[in-house]
Amino acid sequence: MTALLTPEGYAQTKEKLSRLEHRLAKLAERSDLTPQHHAEARKSYLRMIGQYRREIKLHEASRSHSTAKVES
Repeated sequence: MTALLTPEGYAQTKEKLSRLEHRLAKLAERSDLTPQHHAEARKSYLRMIGQYRREIKLHEASRSHSTAKVES
C-alpha cells in the first residue's frame, strides 16, 4: 500500500511525473541505445509514470473525500 502524499510530496510527485514524461518523449529521439536498452528504459519509465499517476490520483481522491466530509 502506498502512503498518502503530503502536499509537498504531491507537488514533488507532479514535478517528477512531468520530468519523466519529458524524458520518455526524448527517449524516442535517441539513437545511441541498443533496441533492448531502449525497450528496457521505456518499460521502466512507463512503470514509474504509472506509479506516480496512481499516487497523484490517490492523493487527489483523498483530498476531495476530505473536502466533501468538511462540507457535510
